Amino acid sequence: MALQIGRYLGRGRTADGEPPAEPRRRWAWPRRTAAAAPADESAGKTVVVRRPRRWARGRHNPVSAMILSAGWAAAFILALGMLLTWGGANPGNGLVHATLTTGRWLATPFHDAFTRPDPKEQLYINWAIAGAVYYVVARALSWMTRF
Repeated sequence: MALQIGRYLGRGRTADGEPPAEPRRRWAWPRRTAAAAPADESAGKTVVVRRPRRWARGRHNPVSAMILSAGWAAAFILALGMLLTWGGANPGNGLVHATLTTGRWLATPFHDAFTRPDPKEQLYINWAIAGAVYYVVARALSWMTRF
């Protein structure tokens, strides 16, 4: 709520009660190019021609979205496996067993990154590192394939 108040301070009427002379130009409004400006407005004014952004903040392409989804899925499976281990879930259950097996397979490259005497603590540390690495690598690959 407090953030929204600042947006509306410059709008509306002035202290005299009259509307402002010109609307305030927001940074998000696109600037007009010379071709888009009407002939009578561009006479005597400088029109800024902007090239499109190199890194547009638009949608991901399908390949980029799949890479990012795979990274999220790997991090989610590892986090769910840590949560199930912390909660003491029954490994005989099919869903718990599948989650822990998949998490163990995903964390194989990070199996003995840190060794601790408590096996649960070692699992938490190694799987958390694996989840973070999978997410960061997926995010970087997704960013590289967006162009």
